[in-house]
Amino acid sequence: MNDLLYKLNDRPPAIKSLFYSLQWLLIVVPLITVTSNLMARFLGMDPVSATALFQRFLLVVGLVTSVQVLFGHRYPLLDGPSAALLLSVAVLARDGADVVSGGMLSGGIFLAVLGGFGLVKKVQALFTDRVIGVVLLLISTTLLPFLFPMIIGVNTEHPHGEPLILFISVLLMLLIVILSHWTKGLVRNLSIFIGIAAGFAVMAVLGRIDLTPAAQLSWIAVPEPFLGPMPRFTVHATFSFILAYVAVLINGLGSYFSVAEVVGAEDIGGRIEKGVALTGGGGIIAAVFGVVGTVSYSLSPGVILVTRVGSRWPVLGCGIFLVILAFFQKAGAILALVPDSVVGAALFVTLAAQIGVGISVLVKDGRALSVRDYIVVGLPLLLGNAASMLPISFLNLFGPGARSLLGNGLIVGILLVILLEHVVLRERNVK
Repeated sequence: MNDLLYKLNDRPPAIKSLFYSLQWLLIVVPLITVTSNLMARFLGMDPVSATALFQRFLLVVGLVTSVQVLFGHRYPLLDGPSAALLLSVAVLARDGADVVSGGMLSGGIFLAVLGGFGLVKKVQALFTDRVIGVVLLLISTTLLPFLFPMIIGVNTEHPHGEPLILFISVLLMLLIVILSHWTKGLVRNLSIFIGIAAGFAVMAVLGRIDLTPAAQLSWIAVPEPFLGPMPRFTVHATFSFILAYVAVLINGLGSYFSVAEVVGAEDIGGRIEKGVALTGGGGIIAAVFGVVGTVSYSLSPGVILVTRVGSRWPVLGCGIFLVILAFFQKAGAILALVPDSVVGAALFVTLAAQIGVGISVLVKDGRALSVRDYIVVGLPLLLGNAASMLPISFLNLFGPGARSLLGNGLIVGILLVILLEHVVLRERNVK
């Protein structure tokens, strides 16, 4: 684009670059906070363990972002925790954090090999618009069974939830939506962050936040434990995360092509292969530290269009800030205390935007959907969401391996849409 203030490799003045980096930081920190809180909830962590988890998230995301900007895709793309991988964590959490780490490690190796050996272009034909659209929609909708208890306030004291918490959650969603639609510039870019901060403040006034754990921690400290659990490999976890990384690959490809439209598509093939390889490498690092692997966020091109800053160097600054923030334990503890209802409300809005992206992919270039499209898209969406709602008692009838796969709506949906698109309902005369 010719109207960018700073192009891809331009270096803004130091002071401006600092503020641009802080802006990226304030956009990505709420997303990391959301994912960290959800993972801690899934694994049943206490506040101290949740704080260490959040610190490790900051460290891993900061490292991956910095390396991607310098040596990977080399685009102004935020790399952060993947919702697709988080869904696999939710399904496999009952098997233990070590099984989750083993699956994450397997998936990371799979993607690293795919990118490192230049194999992405060989499988790219599988990811048609219909497949990509279904995956983007499933990432959003199959998380709903895990989010509903959060936004209505289900906990040990209120097993059926609280109307007040639901009311607050809905108000927070509306606040974020209003800020993202009716405001401009920095306020618009920080709408999620502002919504989380407002929710935190409201819950604090209501006496729903206990700051005691944070008060007992040091300002500066190394995460304890510094590493995640020793990975334990199982067939079902390995298969689950490899398929989840297929979703990560699809999401990442969409981000690369989108940002290339904004800042330029020079050597996009090489950037994709390196970016995919380092995303897989990031998954390996994430497994070592016991956190969720990363993906290049598709929201980044929108930020660039609003700010007119297409330089990759402020994103590098954001990555460095994240690494530094990882060792400020008290700050991490406070961010990790964000209530579940606030986290759920923020994630609802971000997933709503993801649904919009999925729909836009399905109707790209204004093409009309056919009856075949209705089946290829609709059946995987319905069965994928149905799988995510199956009762645990029913899934237990299939054993732990099958349970973790049949209960993962994203995996069921991905397998079904690829099967329908390329085998059962394959188009005969594709040009």
